[in-house]
Amino acid sequence: MWHHAYPAWLEWLRLLKKDSGVASRDQFCRCYFEETVKRILLISYYFPPSGGSGVQRILKFARYLPSYGWLPTVLTVDPKFAAFPSTDESLIQEIPREVKVIRTRAWDPFSLYGRVQGKKKVDVVVVGHVGGKSGFKRFARWLRGNIFLPDARIGWFPFASRVVRKLVQEQKFDAIMSTGPPHSSHLVGMAAHKASNLPWVVDMRDPWAEIYYRDHMYEGRIASKIQSTLEHKVLSTASAVVSVSEHWGMGLKRRVNIQHYETIPNGFDPADMSPNQATQSRKEDAFTLAYIGTYNLRRHSSALVGALQQLQATTPVEVHLVGKVVNLEAMEAYHAGGIPVKGLGYLPHDEAVAYMQSVDVLLLALPRIQDHSSSGVVPGKAFEYMSARRPILALGPTEGDLADILNQVHAGNIFDYEDQVGMFNFLKNCMESRGDAWPINDEALAEYERPRLTGRLAQLLNQLSKSDS
Repeated sequence: MWHHAYPAWLEWLRLLKKDSGVASRDQFCRCYFEETVKRILLISYYFPPSGGSGVQRILKFARYLPSYGWLPTVLTVDPKFAAFPSTDESLIQEIPREVKVIRTRAWDPFSLYGRVQGKKKVDVVVVGHVGGKSGFKRFARWLRGNIFLPDARIGWFPFASRVVRKLVQEQKFDAIMSTGPPHSSHLVGMAAHKASNLPWVVDMRDPWAEIYYRDHMYEGRIASKIQSTLEHKVLSTASAVVSVSEHWGMGLKRRVNIQHYETIPNGFDPADMSPNQATQSRKEDAFTLAYIGTYNLRRHSSALVGALQQLQATTPVEVHLVGKVVNLEAMEAYHAGGIPVKGLGYLPHDEAVAYMQSVDVLLLALPRIQDHSSSGVVPGKAFEYMSARRPILALGPTEGDLADILNQVHAGNIFDYEDQVGMFNFLKNCMESRGDAWPINDEALAEYERPRLTGRLAQLLNQLSKSDS
C-alpha cells in the first residue's frame, strides 16, 4: 500500500548509497514523510477507549489514512469527562503511533440524572433513546429532545471549540473532517472551518433532523426548527458531505444544497478476522442464532420466535445476545416461547468479531422505523457480519440499501418482521447445510474492506485540498 501512496519516496530510497547507514536512511524517511504528507484534523466525540460499533469507522480512517499520504490528528473527549456507551481498552492499540490524539474536557448534562437514579455512567448514555413509563424518565427524554440540542453531547462543544480554534491557527492542516453522531461534533468542525477556512468534510454516520428515535423525545416545534436549522447550516457550509448509504445521501441532497457529496459505506477490516475461528462452536449440539449489539423491543420480532419454535421441534436451538439488552421484555419474549436465550453482555471488539465467526446464523435486526429513512439503514456491524462468513438473517425493509448489499455479497436474506414462513425456511436451510462454507461473493465483499474505503476518502481529500490551494 505504501508503494502506491509514495512511489517517489521509494525511488529516493533506492538512490541512497548502501553504505549510508541505517540511521541516515531512517532520518531521510522521516524527513521526506514530514515534507510530503498532508495533515488532517479528525473531530470525533467517540474514539478509543470508547467501544461499540460507532467508533470503528473513525478509528479505521485514522489507522489507514497515513498509507494514503494523510497524517491525522484526532480531537476527541477525555474519557474522564465522556459519556461512552461502552469502553474497550483494546482498541487503543490500533491507534498508529504517528497519530496524535488531543483530548478535551466536557460536561455531561445527564450526569445528574445518573446520580439521582443511581445508574452507572454507561447506563445513562441511552436515556434519550429508550422507553420508560416513569415521569422522571419521560422528563429526561423531554430535556434531551428540547433543551440539549443538537444532542446530549453538546456539553463537549464549548471545550472542544475553544481548543480547535487555537489548534488550527497554531498548527498546519490541509483539511478537517468531523463525524457524527453525535452531531455536536459537526458544530466543533464548523468552528474549526470558520477559524481556518480549510476544506471541511462532514461525515454523517446517521441522519440528523430525520433520525428515527426523535419521536420518543417529545420534541416540540421550536426544538424541531432548531435541529433543522443546525443541520442545514452545517451541511450547506461544509466543503463536502459523506454519508454511509445511498438512500440517506439522497435524503440529505433533497433537503439541502450540498457543495459536494460522496457515499462511503461502513466496512470491515480483514486484519480483525481470524481464519481459524470459524469452526469452533458449530460442533455444538444447539443451533445458535446470535445478535451482536444493543438489543431492544424495536428490533424484536414475534414471528422470529415462532420460526425458532418450529425449528426447535427437530433441533435444539439457542439465541445468544452479545451486548446491551435495553428492554428485558425483548429477552423474556424468547423465554416465553420456550427458546433458550443467553445474554453475554458487552465483549471487546476482537472477541466480538471472533464470536461472530463461531455461531450458526447471525441476526441483523434493524429498528422498526415508519418513515422513508428506513431504506438507508445499514448498521456498521453488517459488514463485519459478512466478513465472518456466516449466514445472515436480517429483519427490516426488503427493499433498501441493506437488502441490495446482502444480495450483492450473497451474505444472507432480509425478511419483513412478520414473515415467519420465510424466516423458518431460511433457518431450516442453514441448519441442513450446517458446517458448510457459506458461499460469499469475495469480489463484492472486498469492496467494503476498510483500507479500500479509506482510499476513497483520501481521494476526496486530495480533490478538496487541490482545489483549495
